[in-house]
Order: sequence, then structure tokens, then C-alpha cells
Amino acid sequence: MSQQMEQVSEWLEQLKGQSLLIYKEEIATGKQEVMDIDQVSFKLDSVSFNRNRHANIDDYLAFKEIVLYGQGTIQTDQGESGLPERAYEIPLTGDFKTEKNADNMRVETDQAIYTISVQ
Repeated sequence: MSQQMEQVSEWLEQLKGQSLLIYKEEIATGKQEVMDIDQVSFKLDSVSFNRNRHANIDDYLAFKEIVLYGQGTIQTDQGESGLPERAYEIPLTGDFKTEKNADNMRVETDQAIYTISVQ
């Protein structure tokens, strides 16, 4: 596991049982502008890191992903709904980087920027 994934893993493990706010900014393909914003309220039960052997070049499935398990809701432009399968996936597409601050963790991938904080 890379140093960045270890940092995210350790931080998230400490937050089990707590309520999180996940702010996702989806980046337009080939551009540096945000095209969509989602906000997730989430009570974290557990976390896992998956490697997908069947990932493909069009990034529909990422080679690596962080999966947060628990109960929560997602707020999008279309309104609010419950999370499917009590899980929230953060696909780690392309080169990703992380940044930990006192209040939050930021995970930046080729497709989106995720800011995770405790509510």
C-alpha cells in the first residue's frame, strides 16, 4: 500500500462510528473546471481499499478504490437520496494525491476532488 493510501486508511480508521461530510467536486474531462458537486452526509462503520483486476482503460472501473461503509445520504442537483448498498466509493483513477489538514482529508484524482471532514 502506498504512503498516501496508508495516510488515508489510518485517518479513516480513527473516524469509525463518527458522522462525516464528504464534498465531491467532479472535474470535466480534459478541463480544470468543476462540472458537478455532490455532498454526502455519512456515518462511517468501516473502510476498505479494493484493487480491481478487471479495471479498464476508459476508467469506468478504477484499479484502486476506497470504499466507505455505513449509512448516509447524498445531495445532488436532482435532490437528496440514500446511498445505495450502504457504501460510498472513491475511485482512485490516474495519479491521485492526498492532503491532510487539521479538520479534513482531501483526495484528488483525475476525475474528482473529495474533501472529507468530521461533522
